[in-house]
Amino acid sequence: MDRLQEKYALFTKLGALLGPLQRLLSHQNQYNEQEAAQIVARFCDEYPRLNGEMRVFSQGEPGHNYAIQYSRFFNALDSIKVGLEYDKKLEVVLPPAVAKAQAAIDAIPVSPPSTILEAGSPFTAYCRLRELCETDATTSLTWLDPYLDSTIFHRYLANVRSSTPVTLVTCEPSTNAGNRDKQRWAAFLDISRLFSSERSATTYRLVVQHSLHDRWLVLDDKRIYNLGGSAKDAGAKDDFTISTVAPSQDNLAAIFQYVHSGAELFGPNTPIHT
Repeated sequence: MDRLQEKYALFTKLGALLGPLQRLLSHQNQYNEQEAAQIVARFCDEYPRLNGEMRVFSQGEPGHNYAIQYSRFFNALDSIKVGLEYDKKLEVVLPPAVAKAQAAIDAIPVSPPSTILEAGSPFTAYCRLRELCETDATTSLTWLDPYLDSTIFHRYLANVRSSTPVTLVTCEPSTNAGNRDKQRWAAFLDISRLFSSERSATTYRLVVQHSLHDRWLVLDDKRIYNLGGSAKDAGAKDDFTISTVAPSQDNLAAIFQYVHSGAELFGPNTPIHT
């Protein structure tokens, strides 16, 4: 397991740990006092183990010790127990603790290596791309692919943080395209409209760019990945590469030129999806 996968696993385990407390907070009238006490007791038993895993992760990069981030994570989870011990309400202690624990994991950088996934490994490719989107995109996600289809939304974007702006850049089929390509495009637009209805025009943007040929994934405007094919076919019939590219100003400018020069179908300048 590489550092990105370890980081993704920490987020997943944090969600599993805090999920029962969050459900208790959202539906307190559905639990009696003993049931609530059991949920809290289970958290108190389990969170030290997650603290231990976070400690290992914080020390896992040779020559680095992310002790500050670990301390913030530890203090966030411990503050839940201490706050409840001193009769503070769950709605007071839980939300800030969740935010602080997530931020502590976020703050530990990872540098995913370039990857070559052999043909016949579509699930592995899917997991790898999903980890990048859900774990490594904290302030922005920009995906450029001339042949996006509707699967990108439920496979890769469904659990991207709601506060992270998502920009998709793709091509519209030509007028003489075949029925299969036109159907792909129609299905993509249908789900794009659904996606846009739950994200504001400030956190989702769809751009059509007819000069687009390559596939790029740019995270936080500073980590660039060149993808060896379309996500919809990743790892299915051919080898699929995820290659890191130097985030130089020239490289970023060249990629974002596709965004700036394209036609916006939804976004800040087109708040009604066309």
